[in-house]
Formats: sequence, C-alpha cells, structure tokens
Amino acid sequence: MTPIKLYNKLFSLYGAQGWWPVRSEFESRGYHPNKFGLPATKKGKFEVCLGAILTQNTSWLQVEKALDNLFAAKINTPEKILKTDNETIATLITPAGYRNQKTMYLKNIAHWFLNGSVQRDELLNVKGVGRETADSILLYAFHLPTFVIDTYTKRTLAAFGIFEEKTDYETLRKWFMDNLKPSVELFQEYHALFVEHGKNQRLGCH
Repeated sequence: MTPIKLYNKLFSLYGAQGWWPVRSEFESRGYHPNKFGLPATKKGKFEVCLGAILTQNTSWLQVEKALDNLFAAKINTPEKILKTDNETIATLITPAGYRNQKTMYLKNIAHWFLNGSVQRDELLNVKGVGRETADSILLYAFHLPTFVIDTYTKRTLAAFGIFEEKTDYETLRKWFMDNLKPSVELFQEYHALFVEHGKNQRLGCH
C-alpha cells in the first residue's frame, strides 16, 4: 500500500482532525479542522512547543491539565518559563508526569525558542527534544513539511503489513517524505489521523 492510499483510507474513516490543538488561538480545546494557518502568533507557536514537550510519555488529556495550569498562572511564554523557578513550574505541570525532568526540558525549549534557529539539526541538539518532538514542533508550530512518526504510526503501519513495528524512526520518516509531495497540510492531517486511528484501535474499535 502506498502512503497516499493509506492516507485516503484513514481520512475516509475519521475525516479532518484539526491538529495541533492551539487553545490560545482557537476556541474550546483548540482543535481547528481545515484551518491550517494556526498557530499564527508567537504565543501560539510556543504553546505547541510546550505541548510537544509535555506530551512525552503521557496522554494528551494529562497535557491539557498541565497547560491549563500554566495558562492560569500566566506562565505560558518563553520569557515567563525562563524567569519562573523550577519548583513552581514542576508543580503546575505535575499532571503530565516526569515533572522535574520536563521542567528542565521546558526551560531548554524556551531558550531555543528565543535564541535558536528553526533547523531540525539544531532542535535535535536541545536536551529533551527527540525526533518526534522536533518534527512535531517544526511541522505544527513553524509549518515546515517534515513528517512526524509516533507510536500510533508504527502500530498502524505494522497492522497493515507495511513495516515491522520495530522499524527505526528515520526509515519510516524517509518512506513518507520520499513518496509524498511535501505538504504541511497533508503531513499535519496524516499524523493526526494516525493518532485518531491508534486511539480507536486501543479502544477496540475497527
């Protein structure tokens, strides 16, 4: 099965998803189906960076709780993250788990956001930023056409007999990048569809 055929199959099942949620720019929980221009502000872009760090090894529902706390405390800009003491941030992000580790990672990403360049290699050198996190930030915050591979992607590809689930990240990313026309809209929707499909499979839906 080709990447575009798999995309069409998933889209026919679930429709437009509206990822990455940007609550600072869109109502309710921040999902914005068929609106690919978001985030359009510095605040929104950094919100995606926060979420990309916080979602490591936890569910998005827990991330939303942590983001709620940060927004309520008005500690949701890179400047505020860097100026706030570690214990305060750790307490606020407790719902997302690994609070002390993620506090340091949030400080690292805030420093990069203010001082770094939007380059994949540079972003991967930020402590706490792996391939999935980097590609999520580049694709969703900065609208660069890079493909995100996550656990749901690997499981879905394995279920369809396309790749083994243990296939490494860059091999899978290259397969999508080589066989699809570079498109921020397509790559965003595709990744979101993998997430939705993965959640449904986990719940036993087919």
